[in-house]
Amino acid sequence: MSAHESASAAREPNSGAAGGRSGDGPAMFEPDAESMPAEQLAGLQLERLRALVDRLLAVGGLQGTGLTEAGVAAGTDVNLATLARLPTITKTDLWGAYPFGLLAVSREEVVTVHGSSGTGGRPTLVCYSRDDLKLWARMCARALYAGGTTRASIVHNAYGYGLFTGGFGFHLGALEIGATVVPVSGGMTPRQVRLIADLQPDVLCCTPSYAIRLGEALAAEDLRPGNGLRLKVGMFGAEPWSEELRGRIEELLGLQALDNYGLSEVIGPGVAWECLVKNGLHVNEDHFLVEALDPISGEPVPDGSPGELTFSTLTKRAMPLLRYRTGDIAALRRGTCGCGRTLVRMSKLTGRKDDMLVIRGVNVYPSEVERVLLGHPALASDYLLVVDDRNPQHRLLACCETGTGWPGPRPDQRHIESRLRAELGLSVEVRLLPPGSVPRTEVGKAVRLVRWSGGDPPVPGLEA
Repeated sequence: MSAHESASAAREPNSGAAGGRSGDGPAMFEPDAESMPAEQLAGLQLERLRALVDRLLAVGGLQGTGLTEAGVAAGTDVNLATLARLPTITKTDLWGAYPFGLLAVSREEVVTVHGSSGTGGRPTLVCYSRDDLKLWARMCARALYAGGTTRASIVHNAYGYGLFTGGFGFHLGALEIGATVVPVSGGMTPRQVRLIADLQPDVLCCTPSYAIRLGEALAAEDLRPGNGLRLKVGMFGAEPWSEELRGRIEELLGLQALDNYGLSEVIGPGVAWECLVKNGLHVNEDHFLVEALDPISGEPVPDGSPGELTFSTLTKRAMPLLRYRTGDIAALRRGTCGCGRTLVRMSKLTGRKDDMLVIRGVNVYPSEVERVLLGHPALASDYLLVVDDRNPQHRLLACCETGTGWPGPRPDQRHIESRLRAELGLSVEVRLLPPGSVPRTEVGKAVRLVRWSGGDPPVPGLEA
C-alpha cells in the first residue's frame, strides 16, 4: 500500500450496519463522512485527488497521457483550485477504450462488469474490483439509511437486475444495512403486487415511472395507503422526474418519494441521494468529486447555475475516471442541510444535454414540459412527447392521457397549450387521448420522447 493509500485508509470515516448519529442530528450511516466539516473534507479530497492522478500517470493509457500532455508529472502538481485545468473524459472515450482499455488494475482483479442502459445510443461497459463493490454497497447504504431503512426493513427492489446497475446497487446497500431484500427485479407487475401484499415491505426501489405503474396496479387490487400498504419510503431514480410527479407518487403509494442519482461510469446508484428534508441530492463527495461545467465551453459555472455534472472517482480501483463529463444537467449548492449533512447538494436533473430540444429556436428539456403537464390534476402521469420532423417547421406534440379517477370535467386542450406557452415560451400542441393510449414501460426507463419522421403515427389516435 502506497503512502497516499495508507493515509486515506487511516482517515476513512467509520462505517457500520447500525449507522450512527452526528451530535443530536438525524441518523446517518457514516456520520463522520456525511457531516464532515468543509475544511476537513477539502483536505481529504485533495489527498485522494493527488493519489488518483499518481495512479493514472503510472498506468498510462488515455488518461495518463492526457495528464502528461497537460504538464502534470505527479499528483502534487494538482490541487482543487486548479482542477479545471485538467483534461476531461467523455462517453466517447469510454467507447473508444472498449472493453478494458481504461483498466487501472490487472484484468484478474476485475470481479464483475456492469453497463449503462444505453442513454446515448449504445451501452458502456464498466469494470468493478472487489473493493469497488464494497464502496458501492456503502454508498447505497447511505442513501437507503437517509430514507429510514433499518435492519428491520423489508426492501422491495423492483429495479432491473443484470448489466444495468440499479438492482444490484440497492441490493448491496440494503444488505450492508442488514435489511431484508426482495430482489423481484422489473416487470411482471401482477407478481409484484402479490409480493407487496404478502410481505408488506416498507421500502420500495424502482424508477419513478414504474412507481406510478405499480401504484395503479395496487389500487386496482384495492391495496392503498392505510388499506393493505405499509410502504414508508421510495428510492426512485434512473430517469429525470419532476416535483409534480413526486406528488403523484406520494399520493398514490402513501410514502416519502426520494430521488437518487447515479450512473455506471461513476459507480451506479449511490452517487447522490435525497434525505427526508428533500432539499437537494447529497453527493458522496468524499469519494466522487463533482463539478458543474458549462455544456458548451467546459468552464465551471457558479454554484446555483445549471451545468454539466462532471465527476472524478477519487477512490475507485478498477476503472477510475478523472473529470468524467456525464452529459447530465443540474446545479450544485453548498452549505449544511437541515438534516445536518454537509455534503454538497445537486438539484434534481433538468435533463441531459443531448436531450435538449430546439423547437423553432426555443430550447426546452422534456422534464420542463412534464412539470407543466403534471401540474394539471385532470391529466394522467403517462404522456409522450412527439417531435414531428416531417417538415422543416418542427412541431412538438404532447400526447396526454386523461386521468381515470378525475371527477371533474374533461380538461381543456387550449388551456393546457396556453399554460405551456406562458411557462416555456414555446408552442406545444396538446393531444388528449383515452387512458391506455400511451405505451407503458415495465422494465427499464420510461420512453418520454420520440421523433416522427414519416410513416404511421407513434401513438394511436394521433392524426397524420
